[in-house]
Amino acid sequence: MAEVELTIQRYSAEVVAHRHAHHQLVLPVEGALSLSMDGRELRVAGLSGMLVPSDVRHAFAAPDRNRFLVIDVPHAAAEQLGAAPWFERAAGEPIALDAAAALLVRSAADGLDGVVGSVALRRQWAGLLVLTLAERGERGPRRAPEKLRRALRFIDEHAHEPLTVADVAAHAELSAGHLHHLFRTVLGATVQDRIAALRLARATELLSRTDLGIAEIALRCGYADQSCLTRSLRRRHGVTPAALRRAARSGRPSEPRRGRALPRDEGA
Repeated sequence: MAEVELTIQRYSAEVVAHRHAHHQLVLPVEGALSLSMDGRELRVAGLSGMLVPSDVRHAFAAPDRNRFLVIDVPHAAAEQLGAAPWFERAAGEPIALDAAAALLVRSAADGLDGVVGSVALRRQWAGLLVLTLAERGERGPRRAPEKLRRALRFIDEHAHEPLTVADVAAHAELSAGHLHHLFRTVLGATVQDRIAALRLARATELLSRTDLGIAEIALRCGYADQSCLTRSLRRRHGVTPAALRRAARSGRPSEPRRGRALPRDEGA
């Protein structure tokens, strides 16, 4: 099966135009992208992403400092994720990001930018983001199995609390094994991956934007203590909470403790 692909893009002020055979989600992390498509002038920035449909010529440029998370979604992958109806209905339209989705976008970008992440990790993030956005879309009632969507909503609402797979399964009225199978089949990830992603996204946001103590942030985000947050952040993103906070305040990306630099991404 064709797979979703996730990259971090930085665009230049030069106007580039092209088309591609897959759908593409362009999700803002920093800065603004001007996009021209079907005679419309559009802007991707803040809490507004864009779903660029396949086979539609579009032009784009970003004159200022910018960073975007870009997900290429072949038609077959959209079908496998159960998101094809949403892609068809939302194609060519701005995509509103709510607070939880915006946190996931930033967490994915911060975790993958600047280091070589495995292909599997990038695809897990891409699947989580695609289904999250499709689940939040107003249309496309068959985005994913209802009980999976129920589980996702429950995790979104309770990830900051002590939460087990059994808790999620019980709320979705599924066995733990069936829930695990749905996550693996549809998302290519586990229940624990989803919980960890949301906790880290929230912790990253609080570390970057507040003066709360690290121990307090850990507790607010569902970690048993500061050490658990530190281990999770090091394991998934290669930085400590203190280093991430310093980097956010200096306006520079945090330097990972392992991995090597990625080449600069080009194109869209």
